[in-house]
Amino acid sequence: MSKINKLVIIGCAGMGGPAAMMTKRMDPTVDVTVIREEEHFLTRCAVPFIAVEHATVAASVKDDGMFHAAGVKLVNVPATSINRKEKTVTTADGAVYPYNKLILATGGKAIIPPIPGVDLAGVFTVRWSSDAVTIRNWLKEKKVRTAVVYGAGAVGLEMASLIAQKGVKVTIVVRSYIGRTVGLDADMSSELEKHFEEKGVVIRSRAVIRKILGEKEVEAVELSPGEKIDADMVILALGVRPRAELAEAAGLEMGEYGVQVNEYLQTSDPDIYAGGDLIEYESEITRKPILGQIRPNAVIGGRIAAKNVLGYELKIPRLLNSFAAKLFDKSIASVGITEAIAKEEGLDVFVAKKSAKSKHVMIEGGKPYTVKLLFDRTTKKVIGAQIIADDERSVRYIDMIALAIRNGWTALDLTTLRCAGQPELSPEPSAEPVALAAEDAFKELYPLP
Repeated sequence: MSKINKLVIIGCAGMGGPAAMMTKRMDPTVDVTVIREEEHFLTRCAVPFIAVEHATVAASVKDDGMFHAAGVKLVNVPATSINRKEKTVTTADGAVYPYNKLILATGGKAIIPPIPGVDLAGVFTVRWSSDAVTIRNWLKEKKVRTAVVYGAGAVGLEMASLIAQKGVKVTIVVRSYIGRTVGLDADMSSELEKHFEEKGVVIRSRAVIRKILGEKEVEAVELSPGEKIDADMVILALGVRPRAELAEAAGLEMGEYGVQVNEYLQTSDPDIYAGGDLIEYESEITRKPILGQIRPNAVIGGRIAAKNVLGYELKIPRLLNSFAAKLFDKSIASVGITEAIAKEEGLDVFVAKKSAKSKHVMIEGGKPYTVKLLFDRTTKKVIGAQIIADDERSVRYIDMIALAIRNGWTALDLTTLRCAGQPELSPEPSAEPVALAAEDAFKELYPLP
């Protein structure tokens, strides 16, 4: 049995829900209370799909029945304060919840730039279920013909792709290039950018929105170069900031990007754990603080925090930020660091890029994909990967490469990679692109004496 009897979790999205269920699975005797804001327990990756009616809110949120069946108590009132001395959490209705251990899973809040017109009707963020519903309703009721997506992270690119497929003329405005935020270098991103433009999406790279124009509703945006673009709606997809107000008010130590935690996900108060979008992580490659605001990080964090509050001492792995997305007919994925970031960090890297088809050459219908691998010349280890593909399954190679990075595999290790081979399911074994890219690195990094 564990040494605690009362666990309080604040938040019920990517981290909070899994933490509650894992705690009950490991020790059903623990009293688990989840305090959540009713509107704030939908992961943002669902928002684009709900907005274009490819999914529903009901199908996207956790079924409360599973919590009730497990004996988890749900409180749909926002937490307003944490008393670390008394070990209590107070909610907006004045109720007080005592805890032995506390898990903070408050997530992030949408970044809203301080520009004129940002409060006009027709300007949306992409964070909560309410955002998804209001975007969906606006698209239908206003019969939207033109839209501007500000930002090119995962959700922004997915939103642009999905609403463009509904017949909306979309313009993406991005400070750099559209692949940078999702872990693609410019050479890999160029293929994605070309694909977006072929689908009718206009890309305004290295630009910012200076103001949003309109009387009561959005009519247009003005960009920093002075260009004016007509728009029936503007979608702000600039990422999220940690919702750290409770943590800060409680006096917990903050890092450069979010709440500071140790390798066990403990905050500066050993009885309070945190994870998900709320915290800063340590990069597996650079060992520097980074954000990890994607759902897989939150889910794993919830499971680890749950076990640790029960008495285990499990370390969360350093962060790699594996990523994948489907954008029109292209699928992309990345893990580790990019060539651009490697240069910024002063790392000497060897880059190998190989292309293949998703099926053996003798089978019709194989679709092309390209793999880019980065190797540290000093350690010879793989430290990053990028994939762009015309099929969906090829991007799953990214998970294998992520495991290779986590386990310190070198170019030599990857040359002997044995992938399952079947003519309709994989490329010809002699043309497997990860191994061939590793062979290029081997030739460069392992010269004969």
